Amino acid sequence: MNKIEELYENKNFDLLIKLVGDSSDPKERFLVLSSLVIQGKRKEALDEIDKYQAILETSHPFQLMKMHFELLLSEKLFDEARIKLRHYENLPYISQEVEEFLRDMKVRIEDESHAKKGSTLIPLDEVYETLETGTNQNEIAQAIFSLKNYNINLLIDSLRIFLKRKDVHPNFRTYVLIYLVDQKYDSEIDFLLNEKILRVNPSKIEPPFMHQDFNEVCRQITLFANGDTSITETALHLFNCYILDTYPSDIYRDGIIELAQAFVYIALTYLNQKPSFNSPLAKKIQEIIENTPTIKL
Repeated sequence: MNKIEELYENKNFDLLIKLVGDSSDPKERFLVLSSLVIQGKRKEALDEIDKYQAILETSHPFQLMKMHFELLLSEKLFDEARIKLRHYENLPYISQEVEEFLRDMKVRIEDESHAKKGSTLIPLDEVYETLETGTNQNEIAQAIFSLKNYNINLLIDSLRIFLKRKDVHPNFRTYVLIYLVDQKYDSEIDFLLNEKILRVNPSKIEPPFMHQDFNEVCRQITLFANGDTSITETALHLFNCYILDTYPSDIYRDGIIELAQAFVYIALTYLNQKPSFNSPLAKKIQEIIENTPTIKL
């Protein structure tokens, strides 16, 4: 047992947190998170997850999910819980237990949300206003996750405006585009991506995690990681982030092997390991991921 583990066992949490500092060791970061939770410092624990999620997911991802949702629900952060649920659902398969947990959590989030807010839908005029001009992140998230409750034809004009707004988080725009793809909306729309307007037809776009090359990149990442779970999970998480940051662009034109190598390369640097190979693509991908701000609700 090392010193950090001894401090945790002895419940010397403050000193543990101080000594770990900015360490990127997955086990040490998880002990910091556990220490904050045990002390009842829920907001600090949520900040810890926001800052180090890519690292924390490489160590006991199922325990992280359970802890994360308990924190979010205890703070009544239902919209953020829905966003995180989608994030965890998009992670590579972990186990049947995790799949069942996420299905149950989806129901629980809605049950607890409705217990707080009642089952009344957001008035349509408020949804219109939020999509077209709203700036409050919580209200935007709530509007996005309520879209399924309305007829798409009632919302499409506001959605078209939202998809071109520069003043909202880019991943929110992506979530709305994915909603239109799921709805198979068959008409051209304008979508703001990286300061450029794309004209796309959602009914002709493949959902982001259904592309035939997606599974192959995941497989190659696992191979390049040589069985190292920490490297594999970090690289796969980064891959999912990159997809959301670039959708609906054709990222696979960079090459399956090149993409897999790039994500393993970045994962190694995040884990403070020196890659034994070069990846010209890694820098471009890393800049895109790191330039996308964290959603703060």
